[in-house]
Amino acid sequence: MSIDFSSPLAFVALAIAYVASRAPFINISYGTDPDAWRVALTGYWLRQHHEYYPSRLPGYPLPELASAAVIRGGWLATNSLTLLISLLGLWFFARIVRKLELPAAPLVVLGFAFTPLLWINSMNTMDYMWALTFILGCYYFLIIGQVPLAGIMLGLAAASRPTSIAFVVPFAVYVVRDGRRGELRDFIVWSIAPAMLAYLPIVWKYGPDFINFYDAKIGYLNVLRLLAKDCLGLIGAAAVLLAAAVSLPKLLRLPADFVRDKHVTVWVLVIAVSAIIFVRLPHESAYLIPLYPFGFFVMARYFRAAALFVAIAAIVFAGFIDIGTHGADLNTQAFRHARLGEGLVLSNRSTMNAQLSFTRDLLKQLIPDHSVVMLGFSYPQFAMLNRDDLHVDILDKDTSSISQLTDKGKSVNTGHNITYVWLLDYTDFGRFLFQRYNIYYTADAGRSAASLYGYRPGLYDGQGGIPVKLLDLGRGPSGGSGGARTDR
Repeated sequence: MSIDFSSPLAFVALAIAYVASRAPFINISYGTDPDAWRVALTGYWLRQHHEYYPSRLPGYPLPELASAAVIRGGWLATNSLTLLISLLGLWFFARIVRKLELPAAPLVVLGFAFTPLLWINSMNTMDYMWALTFILGCYYFLIIGQVPLAGIMLGLAAASRPTSIAFVVPFAVYVVRDGRRGELRDFIVWSIAPAMLAYLPIVWKYGPDFINFYDAKIGYLNVLRLLAKDCLGLIGAAAVLLAAAVSLPKLLRLPADFVRDKHVTVWVLVIAVSAIIFVRLPHESAYLIPLYPFGFFVMARYFRAAALFVAIAAIVFAGFIDIGTHGADLNTQAFRHARLGEGLVLSNRSTMNAQLSFTRDLLKQLIPDHSVVMLGFSYPQFAMLNRDDLHVDILDKDTSSISQLTDKGKSVNTGHNITYVWLLDYTDFGRFLFQRYNIYYTADAGRSAASLYGYRPGLYDGQGGIPVKLLDLGRGPSGGSGGARTDR
């Protein structure tokens, strides 16, 4: 007899397994992504100063403000909050699978619950799973005919991640295809209203400058790495491609079903919108998270039963053991040295531990008084770990920066007049030189200063007798992108 994971007892059993599987990882740190530590810094600043600075523009108000409410509990509390929201998303997914009467329903629900990229993002202080949960909630309420509730869910998704508002397009198409054209305006209004309310504090503070984000070109080899290594793992990706090839006769029906089946229309459109958002800014594999449940719907409908089982088993397996290339790109040299190693779930844990070790060693470095230290991507973690011993403040209230608390933040050891920052733009760098500060920088900060601000700190070493020195720990912080990219 097939298990219905949307039924109370079955879902409780699944929820226990879901939480237990995250338990060994949830109390390590806020996550591998510096943005997770930025969210925590936002929470502490709000609690201490009663002033809301988003972790990074354009803002992610719902998870940021919710995390601020429990921030005194540290990363265990904020990660647990993400876990609870993710569990709600799993319930929506199970209900949708039940309503759609998809083949191999128990297998699909289990696959969704334990897919590695979703796994690691369900237990960190980030916003991806918040947005995904509310996107699934929107789809679920559309299926059961509750259009206003569906709109509110999409509005909450946009309040979690602003790009989520783009999914109003596929869901609006569903409303029309479902014969409820008269409710389309209500759906759009209810989708926009919660998001507008959530962003009011940010718009009030920044004005039109709130529409800001980090933008940089990414090489296509890096994009291939994200797609292959960090989305499903190399083993999982290969298994899905093989399953698709085996199931090609059934997949050939998809174009016709796209026209005649409103659910297939939504699945394909959500996948397309997710892909467009990612291609526009392919920095992190986690940007693709919204397409995962809809990809599972497609796989359940069109993959042969045996192929579906192999694909999902390989995806989950790749979270623990995968082929590692230990390089930034996928190239012939990387594949020549490829070997089995930690998959995404285990390597994510290793990266969190490596980052903590690196950041704690930064504090042990012998820095003379009257110095400034550029830490690069380690700054948010450094500021949070040492917040009780440092005075955390803002270096420059420049509303054009992505993050006031990190990009323009500073943490000061007042007893020794040592200032720690993420980076210095050329103007601030020159100001500290003029004030005869000793300047130290990590390798990561040196690369970032050259890339973002067009100067190399080391070239100024000794000018006017002022040392500008590389802070070399013999290793880097390791990892970082979207809580997924790891050194494997």
